[in-house]
Amino acid sequence: MVLQKKYKAALALSISVVGTLAVLPMVGQGFFWDLLEAAFLASTIGGLADWFAVTAIFRKPLGISYRTDILRRNRARIMQALVDYAANDLLSAANIMAVARRIDMAEMFVAYLEARGGRERIKEAAFTVLSRAAETMDTTHVAERVWPAIRESFKSFPLEKFLLRFFDMLAEEKSSARILHVMLRALRRTLYDSRMQEVFLENIREMREEYERQAPLRTTVIQAMGLDDERLCELAVNHLDAYINSMLKGEGDGYERLASAFRALLQSLGNNDSLKRAIAAWKETSFERIDLAEPFALWLERNVKGGEPFWREPFFLLVDGKIDEFVQKKSLQRRADVMFKNLLDAELKDHHAFITQMVKTRLEDFSDDELIAFVESRVDDDLQMIRINGSVVGAVAGMALFLIAYFVEKAVG
Repeated sequence: MVLQKKYKAALALSISVVGTLAVLPMVGQGFFWDLLEAAFLASTIGGLADWFAVTAIFRKPLGISYRTDILRRNRARIMQALVDYAANDLLSAANIMAVARRIDMAEMFVAYLEARGGRERIKEAAFTVLSRAAETMDTTHVAERVWPAIRESFKSFPLEKFLLRFFDMLAEEKSSARILHVMLRALRRTLYDSRMQEVFLENIREMREEYERQAPLRTTVIQAMGLDDERLCELAVNHLDAYINSMLKGEGDGYERLASAFRALLQSLGNNDSLKRAIAAWKETSFERIDLAEPFALWLERNVKGGEPFWREPFFLLVDGKIDEFVQKKSLQRRADVMFKNLLDAELKDHHAFITQMVKTRLEDFSDDELIAFVESRVDDDLQMIRINGSVVGAVAGMALFLIAYFVEKAVG
């Protein structure tokens, strides 16, 4: 088992004391015993002196209070020295910036975004901030303020110009042809609608009665041919159906005339100044009467607030796009690196006293006993080596002095 240095130092001192006591009866019995006695005695003195010195730093050795228990008695001065060293030397603004300027902060930020989950953390943090801001929003107040601006935007929108331009686009040959075909198909389906059949029947009945009133013989002819109102309606519908079907083929002079007339109608609508003025007047009066502040507030309450607002995914897409742009563009990274370092430099200059206060507060949190235990735990091994070296160096010095004295004595007789 590897002994701790504290126990090694105690063992070295114990060996010195035991060795001194062991060879003491043999002093004067020969050169070797006198040399050992000098070595052990000097080792004991050196070990005891260093033990006293090391112990005096943290407590009172043998109860001696004079110039001992140094940490406790000089706590204020030591604390201030530590604060000054940490804040004004080790963690000075110049030293911190010297280290910071050697680091590519933008590259570190890119690594954080791509390899350490920074992208998702930033997105979630930003979403959380915006969500909390949205939760505190008074939707009624916002709607009352915003809706008038929206209404004015609608009123200022050139709807009449847009609609007239829209008619011009519809009048183009391909567009008008498609619209005409849609209308013809819709008209063909309408022919067989029950309500439309009733309208046809009513109009045919009125036309027949008018036709019969003009000549009495017409009634007899119609009856003889079996052309009652239902039959006349059926014939009319079939004739219209055949006509519409022929138009849907898009062929023939009849279709060309119909298509040309339809395009002309659309073009006339696109160039109709009266229609333009009518739409503008309608827009002005209609939007002025509309008040959608309350529905708008309800929409905001349902769609802007909550855990899944409508803007969540668009916001994440926006943030992802900005992050991707930053990761890919070195020019942005260089500007960001300069910005980070300038910001750090400015903050350090403005708030460096905070570092001093932080170090001071942390040290003041230690009681005397905690401070002694903390310092001792950090330097104990080195101090115990001093004790071990004191015993070893003392033994060597003791033997050297004995040998010098011995040979000097022999030399001078």
